[in-house]
Amino acid sequence: MKKCLSLMLAAALSLSLLAGCSNGGGAGGAEGNGGGSSSTSAGDAYSVSGNLTLGTASSTGTFYYVGAAIGNAVTKAGKLNVLVQATSGSNENVAMAQSGDIDLGMANCDALYAAYNGTMSYADAGKQDIEQVAALYESQLHVFVTEKSGIQDISELKGKKVCVGSQGTSYLFINEAILNAYGITLDDIQPFYMSYAESAEALANGDIDAAFQTGGYPIAGIQQYAASTAFRMLPLSEEVIQTVNAEYPFAKPSVIPAGIYENQSNDSEVSTLSYMTCLFCSSKADDDKVYAFTKLMMETLDQYKDTNGSTAQISPETVATQYIPFNAGAERYYKEAGLLP
Repeated sequence: MKKCLSLMLAAALSLSLLAGCSNGGGAGGAEGNGGGSSSTSAGDAYSVSGNLTLGTASSTGTFYYVGAAIGNAVTKAGKLNVLVQATSGSNENVAMAQSGDIDLGMANCDALYAAYNGTMSYADAGKQDIEQVAALYESQLHVFVTEKSGIQDISELKGKKVCVGSQGTSYLFINEAILNAYGITLDDIQPFYMSYAESAEALANGDIDAAFQTGGYPIAGIQQYAASTAFRMLPLSEEVIQTVNAEYPFAKPSVIPAGIYENQSNDSEVSTLSYMTCLFCSSKADDDKVYAFTKLMMETLDQYKDTNGSTAQISPETVATQYIPFNAGAERYYKEAGLLP
C-alpha cells in the first residue's frame, strides 16, 4: 500500500530509522503550469510556494531516506512544501509522473535512459515525457547470501531460490543480464520479487537462497536483518562487469567496502556495478517550482549531507551530470551556479 506522508512525518520516520544505521557509514502536489520558460529570479526562489510530491521507493530503502532528507531541508528553507511518497521504485515513479500523481521522482539512470528513449523495459510502452532534475548518488548492486548457505559465487545460483529485485524496479532487466553473463537464465532459478526488508528476512529465515538488491549502502532494510544474521556479499567477476558495462554503459564498475554491514563476512571490498540515482520530473512540470526546488536543494546541502552515505555523495561537481535532457528550471539554476556552461 502506497503511503503519502507529509514531509514532517516522513522526516521523523527517516531520522528515527537512520539512527540505527548512520553509525555505519497526501498525494496531491503542485499545480503545474504546463511547463514553459521560467520567470522566477534567483532571489525569488525562496518565496516560490506550493506543494511538490516526491516519489521515492520502499520506506526501508535508500531512495526514501534521501528523498525525506532533501525534502525536509527544502521545506524548511523556503515556501515549497515537499511531500514524500513511498512507491515501488523507479518504474512506478515514471508512471506516476506521467499521470500527474507526483511532481518529482527518484529513479536510477538506467530507468531514466530507458523511459526517455523507449528502450529496454520501456520498449513496449514507448518514450516517456520526462526530464532530468539532478544526479544525486550511486546505487550499488548487492548480491547477498547467508554465510551458512556455503554459496561463494553467483555461478552457484542455478537451481536456487533467488530474489532478483523488487517488483517495479528498473534494474530487474540488468540483474537478468548479470545472471545471463554467468550462464544462468530465469528458467534456471526460482525467481522471487521482494522489497529490501522482505528479501533480507526471507534469507534469514531460509525461504530464499540469495537476493539481488540495489541501493546506496548501507541499505536500511538489509541492515536490520544483518544485525542478527551472518551474511556474505557475492562479488561480480571482472569479466562479467566488463560484459554488462559494454552493453549498458550507465552500469559502472564499483565496489562496496568491507564491513559496511554488521555480520558481513567479506574481509575485503566487493566488486559490483553501480547506477547513478537521479531526480526527474514530467515535461509538464512547473519550471519555476523545479528551479526553486533545485536551488534550495543545493543551497541547503550542508543541512542533510551527513544523513547517510548516499546523501554524502551529493555534490556540485556531479549534480549536473546529464543522462537525459534537463528540465528548463533545473538547467537554469545550474547555469546560474556555474555548473553548466
